[in-house]
Amino acid sequence: MLISSRYLVSVAMLVALVPAIANAQTQPATAATADAIDPPGTSAAALGLTDLTDDLSRQDLFAEIREADVAADSSGTTASAQYFNLYGPFRFPNDVDFDTALNEPRKDSLFGVDISHYTNSAFPIEQLRTRKIRFLYMKATQGTGSLDSKFAGFWSRAGKLPKGSEVHRGAYHFLSSGDPRVPAEDWGRAQAATFIKVIKANGGLLPTDMPPVVDLEWDKASKDGPDRWQGRKPAEIIAMTKAYLTAVETGLHRTPMIYTARSWWRERIGSETEFAALSTYPLWLADYSKTSRASEVPTTINGVRWALWQYTEAATMAIGFNGAFDANIFKGKTDAFYTSLGVAEFQQ
Repeated sequence: MLISSRYLVSVAMLVALVPAIANAQTQPATAATADAIDPPGTSAAALGLTDLTDDLSRQDLFAEIREADVAADSSGTTASAQYFNLYGPFRFPNDVDFDTALNEPRKDSLFGVDISHYTNSAFPIEQLRTRKIRFLYMKATQGTGSLDSKFAGFWSRAGKLPKGSEVHRGAYHFLSSGDPRVPAEDWGRAQAATFIKVIKANGGLLPTDMPPVVDLEWDKASKDGPDRWQGRKPAEIIAMTKAYLTAVETGLHRTPMIYTARSWWRERIGSETEFAALSTYPLWLADYSKTSRASEVPTTINGVRWALWQYTEAATMAIGFNGAFDANIFKGKTDAFYTSLGVAEFQQ
């Protein structure tokens, strides 16, 4: 196999820059919480990574979507800044069963939640099924050198649930823009390698696990900072994402899914037609707008059919947990959930 000098230079540059970029986008790891015991070999130190401490929370990223929606509102009003949780503050399990708009039991809807190290360790994973929650996503990694400090613990707990209490667990990676001097595709593959390493260290993916996800949205060092994707051209962003997805699919033998928001795509990429380059992958759409929640139909990108919809970052539980968390919905028959996402059912 012939290897071009340009390729060797790119690889050398990438290897040289990875430590600097990782240090620039993460802070030294904090001590693990006393109630968290990670399986052997899954800690940041064991994997040669650092624990995430300075990434934006979902609440911070929710604010980005809200601001983008307001800016895109042609009426010049703040109407699009009014947010609801599918007809009011969404509470599990009550609102799973009953559609208050139609005043009838809710049909053809499966619900899931997603969490990260910002979520309290007491999050009741063992009680999710009784709260009518069917799937659970957890943040795993970010960039090439950062690990979510609670991922291993959450992942392990979700994988040990007894029969009848199981939920389909999933992992996601937050794609970082990286140093613009590093070719986009190389940086995408490098991030995929980090995600794959972490997943395999935690036992790999089971047939009953959800598709691996890449989180593509605002990449900021702080709430008031610029979106670091500004350093990449739209074509580079798409190329990086495709390289990441291809590497993950090859490494984990599952078709990955893309999480993004139409507001971010229009702000950073521009034309929605460019999403056609990624449309072969399932879409997990973030849309918190009043109109979408009222109709229970989110505004998608370029008319692409969405697989999952994240409709709020402020869901609650009627009992068992006091904090707010992200909630998602799959609209369709249960059989379609399994076939469209490539997930195996739990054995009865």
